[in-house]
Amino acid sequence: MGRVERGAARKVAGVRPVGFFDELMPGWGFRGGGSIKDAARTSGEPDEQGILSYLRQGAEIWSEMGAQPDVLDPEGPILAGAGSLYTDGVWLWRDDLTYYVATYHLVLPQDFITHVRERDHAPPRVPESQLLDILTNDLGIRVGRAGTAG
Repeated sequence: MGRVERGAARKVAGVRPVGFFDELMPGWGFRGGGSIKDAARTSGEPDEQGILSYLRQGAEIWSEMGAQPDVLDPEGPILAGAGSLYTDGVWLWRDDLTYYVATYHLVLPQDFITHVRERDHAPPRVPESQLLDILTNDLGIRVGRAGTAG
């Protein structure tokens, strides 16, 4: 893809963030996720497996090489690539959201749950041009061609 510069993230009228809780870093500049502790519960949605499938099948838009501990359990696993990002073209989430929903049955915004159900738990294919637009406009990442100013 070429040279990549990671700038300050900003929310534009593009993708909507889901699962960017205060304890999770990087937060990409998205605010309002609240504490993950407040979102944890003992059981999930009746269709939690479908929601997890949707999250796993999103289009990967950014890969993080780092690893982070489970922020709710100091004895829990280390999550490789936790800050990697996925999207369905409408919503944007971190890779570790799948782990936290599966393990702690997080409450997610009803708008997101409705969106997933309306698509029968199957995210659409996101065109590369839209992924680049999300990287540039929503995440503030400049992507240039190798050997150019970007």
